[in-house]
Amino acid sequence: MSILANVVDPAPQHEQERSLTPWVLLALVVGVQLAAFWLVCSHQVRKAEARRNEVMVQQMALSDCLQYVPGSTIASCASQMGIAADVAGAPPAGTPAVPGAVPVSFSYH
Repeated sequence: MSILANVVDPAPQHEQERSLTPWVLLALVVGVQLAAFWLVCSHQVRKAEARRNEVMVQQMALSDCLQYVPGSTIASCASQMGIAADVAGAPPAGTPAVPGAVPVSFSYH
């Protein structure tokens, strides 16, 4: 009768379910981490594309200025673009391009 009791007894199913629970939780944690990693990567890609597009627009604006403004020079067009950038909320000309960066001067004596 004890052999039949083990076959009919539902206790082994509970043990099997308990042994699956940590694996299910681990799979859930891995899935959440992969989703978070994908979100971070896609955000970084979008920021890089925006920076690339901004550089292309600046290059096109400089090219248009040189082409269509009579007597223009690279310096005059760049200064006009700098004034427009200051109005648009860009940092002043003396500030470093990277936040937190300190400008360094190398001089040999």
